Amino acid sequence: MQDICSTLDQLLDQYAADDAFTFHAIHGYMTASAVVPFEQSIEERNEIFFGQPVKLSDQHAKEFDAALTALARIIDRDFNEEEGFSLSCDEFADPDDEDLMDWCCGFVQAHILSEEKWFVENEQEVSELLLPVMLGSGLFDDEPDFEAILSDEQLTEDMCSQIPEVLMELYLLFNSPEEGNKPPVKPKGNPQKKHPRKKRK
Repeated sequence: MQDICSTLDQLLDQYAADDAFTFHAIHGYMTASAVVPFEQSIEERNEIFFGQPVKLSDQHAKEFDAALTALARIIDRDFNEEEGFSLSCDEFADPDDEDLMDWCCGFVQAHILSEEKWFVENEQEVSELLLPVMLGSGLFDDEPDFEAILSDEQLTEDMCSQIPEVLMELYLLFNSPEEGNKPPVKPKGNPQKKHPRKKRK
């Protein structure tokens, strides 16, 4: 995955705005897209990743698409490996770690864009499984429920460490037809479209 990271980082450095996605945010975004696929044009995708409308050179467009295709294959493979899913960053990192926050923000961004697909069935279970990722993103820190969790440092770290496990559960939930319906409870919050780059204060 290091070669993919290097390719994406080079292209982001050349074309991206200040609030563009990092490699970890892209990995998180594509992970959510693997759990619940949704249609999106290349232009829309690139604008999100680069933080602005971009016109890549033909060569760079091919390199970018190839890197994303390879990354998608790795993500799909990880979901089907016995060892379980691995994040692109330290999955047991401090909740204030910027790489983990970026990863979670990327995931949440893709979730928001396809939110209706996430809550067709099993809404309460999906909401509960999404909680560690939403907590790790930092986008909901001002919500009372999240403030209560963040006041307990050990609980916050424990929840963030559960992210790989809940990702596997989400993936299986959306790819296993035998799951039944659950009462609808959607997560609260109105996150900004762009992900934060600063640590929590």
